[in-house]
Amino acid sequence: MAVQAADQFVIEARPPVRAFAVAAVLALVGAGVAVVPASGMWQALLIICGLVLIVGGIVLVVAALSATRRQRVLVELGEQGYRVDAPDGVRTGKWADVKRVTAAPGRITLHQGDDERVHLVAPGGQTPQLEAIAAGISKRLDDDRGYQVWEG
Repeated sequence: MAVQAADQFVIEARPPVRAFAVAAVLALVGAGVAVVPASGMWQALLIICGLVLIVGGIVLVVAALSATRRQRVLVELGEQGYRVDAPDGVRTGKWADVKRVTAAPGRITLHQGDDERVHLVAPGGQTPQLEAIAAGISKRLDDDRGYQVWEG
């Protein structure tokens, strides 16, 4: 059996399109309110309200991007086992302890014993990434158990 380097995969959350849309609307409305012609105290109040809306849109974009980055999951498949670094913590396991693997659309579950499960969930649109992870898991399990492809 040849020594293999670890395979690494990254599962990222979908872009927060709705938050981006709301931020764009806030910025446009804020810019529109800030340039409305008015006189006296109303002009200053409208400019302040417009700037508050623009800043709110910027804060929303930054918060959405930050939340997306924090939801990133790193999956590392090594010769001896796996490591899943997710927002809720790091899960590791050995291939010898994996009793079975189940898959559903957008999800792979590694079963270790009767109670422990490691779920790998890919947001919509990342099916090729999840398929690559499944192929890597299958290969690593085959290597661990000594299975070989028969070419006869």
